[in-house]
Amino acid sequence: MTHPVLELDGVVREYPGSPPVRALDGVNLAVLHGEWAAIVGPSGSGKSTLLNLMGGLDQPTSGAVRIDGQDVGRLDDEQLSGLRGRALGFVFQSFHLLRNLTTLDNVATGLLYRGVQEAERRERAAAVLARVGLGHRLGHRPAQLSGGESQRVAIARALVREPALVLADEPTGNLDSHTCAEIMQLFTELHAEGATLVLITHDEDIARAAPRRVHLRDGRIIESRQAA
Repeated sequence: MTHPVLELDGVVREYPGSPPVRALDGVNLAVLHGEWAAIVGPSGSGKSTLLNLMGGLDQPTSGAVRIDGQDVGRLDDEQLSGLRGRALGFVFQSFHLLRNLTTLDNVATGLLYRGVQEAERRERAAAVLARVGLGHRLGHRPAQLSGGESQRVAIARALVREPALVLADEPTGNLDSHTCAEIMQLFTELHAEGATLVLITHDEDIARAAPRRVHLRDGRIIESRQAA
């Protein structure tokens, strides 16, 4: 039976102020195993706050966030760090690659704190880089890569741990339209292979690639629907 990988139950997130700023206001959301959802909304809609909660990087003011069945509010810092390392893969707009490391080693670092021996780390990194079309770039450093190649490395680093959920934050924001299309095709292929994906974007055209679109405005989900 398909089960939720991510659940938000009545989530509110307020920031101190006079009056307090309510960035999220009673969000209910479930993402099932194998699902691909795009969360789309304009600047100020609460996307970044929602991403931080979904990634276990912040705690809700009220309500519950469950990642792979674990209530993040019941975990201490060490347990939460372990959950992020085991269950989540992150892809960011700015790639966040280590410039002094090769492509292979940038991806292998994703397994550094998992107790995986170096030879296996490198073997698994090479396999996932081949999967994203970069098997010929293993020895290159970030400065030698195009923007699209850099984003593929970032995606490979997220995938190498075989996470329950991949969170992608504006992953095409720094790419030209042709490269953007290539990256979205890669996400489509990964989803077809069974990956569970949540993509955060302000771009309706990007969101259309996902089978499910969740519209966020003023901290509330105003619509959640499957593509026709």
